[in-house]
Amino acid sequence: MLSLFVLLAGAGSGVRPALAQQPELPGVSAGAVVLMDYQTGHVLYSYMASKRLAPASTTKVLTALLGLDICRAGEVVTVSPYASGTEGTSLYLRPGASFDLRDLIKGALVNSGNDAAVAIGEHIAGTEGAFASLMTYKAKTIGAVQSTFMNPHGLDNPGHCCTAYDLALISRYALSEQLFRQFVQTRDDVIYDQKNHTPVYLSNTNRLLWSNKNDGIRVIGVKTGTTSSAGQCLVAAAEKDGQVLITVVLDSADRYADTRQLLQYGYEKCRWYKFPKGKSVFALPVAGGDRPSVLVAPDEDICFAVNPQDDPLLEKRMEVKWPLRAPLHSGRLIGKADFYLGDRFLFGTGLLTLTPVGKKSILKK
Repeated sequence: MLSLFVLLAGAGSGVRPALAQQPELPGVSAGAVVLMDYQTGHVLYSYMASKRLAPASTTKVLTALLGLDICRAGEVVTVSPYASGTEGTSLYLRPGASFDLRDLIKGALVNSGNDAAVAIGEHIAGTEGAFASLMTYKAKTIGAVQSTFMNPHGLDNPGHCCTAYDLALISRYALSEQLFRQFVQTRDDVIYDQKNHTPVYLSNTNRLLWSNKNDGIRVIGVKTGTTSSAGQCLVAAAEKDGQVLITVVLDSADRYADTRQLLQYGYEKCRWYKFPKGKSVFALPVAGGDRPSVLVAPDEDICFAVNPQDDPLLEKRMEVKWPLRAPLHSGRLIGKADFYLGDRFLFGTGLLTLTPVGKKSILKK
């Protein structure tokens, strides 16, 4: 267990921003909501985002993340009688059955199998309780410091609580993992018991995956959750023209309608800034060159959103290795551009030269 904690300690936690309340969005019924820009982690809209609530099966986002972070491909999990007997949504795993760990992670995310979640936890940490402690620790390393986990599946427990903001942070972190992204947007699949090749059929509980391409919006995950204490919960991610948003709704009367409302606000009301990698954004002066300036571009794709209230605060700050002197070859890193909202750092990128600049010939005037 100590080695697991050492491994997880490498995850960095960012500065926790203040979550100002925006004007209420009409039609949103949830007790707590967050709309987050994926690339920057900036909160575009929030309501009661720091309130600790029961997260139900959205818990399994963190369970899956730990499984993918810690375990190697090909690890086999044997289902215990305890895991097999877990209440609630189930894959109906039999005691003694053996599955590839990544298949169980898929089953926990797609079909919301509580038995699969417990089997994952026992495989990694030995017991459900030890794994829950590991979950809480991992959440804190990501920056989700207000949440406490008591189990890997999300069934109601007085000490098991999370905030909408923490769930958005955890999900943003998880979406950087390719396999996680693949699993959470899977509609239907089948996994197999490795002992007798018995199939287990999976069908995603997230209905938004079947109602894609509304106004060009494509939902790419993430996880539903429902219990008597938590109400309807949903963490979702969506993409439109390369622009990715994360939404969280907790204790909702209609999680799908609430999520659509948040996505509509993000894509239609917020201001989007897009600077493709390798596309010129401006020119900088060059001393002693055969041309007076050089075109520069970001060294990665930039695509982020700012809500209408914060947009006037957006500021770009550049650091360049002055003076720029010829010769300069294309693709040279000459500085960086950082974006701020007021004094809060939002996003940073390196600046690369796009065109070479040779030395000015002494024969030319």
